Amino acid sequence: MTFSEKLKNLRKKKGISQEELAKELHITRQSISKWETAAAYPDMEKMKMLSEFYGMTLDELMNQEYTGENVSQSEKEEEDEEDLDENLIVGGFIIGMGLGVLTGNFLLGTAGGFIGIGLAYVIKGIKKIR
Repeated sequence: MTFSEKLKNLRKKKGISQEELAKELHITRQSISKWETAAAYPDMEKMKMLSEFYGMTLDELMNQEYTGENVSQSEKEEEDEEDLDENLIVGGFIIGMGLGVLTGNFLLGTAGGFIGIGLAYVIKGIKKIR
């Protein structure tokens, strides 16, 4: 993805027009249009303003391998926490069912599976309280 395509995608992802972005950056709409068509490139001051506006570093803004996803550290941590919660739920269920199979008691296995799932939700609730 070229720099001009990236600028256009970022603006559209924010759901704003060239005019609105120009107003935000205190420049003309024609400047935005030139940047998005690769007819011109923003100077360093405008690059800093763009990076602040889009909530990314200059490196991320200028990087050719940018995927269009601007994921903050807190969003990454939230995703990791959700993955952990899913693993706890599945793990608790498997352990509970395993107990049932090992003891040969279907009722214990079913109850253990549900208890394992419930413990994951209890742990998740305790984390939220903190």
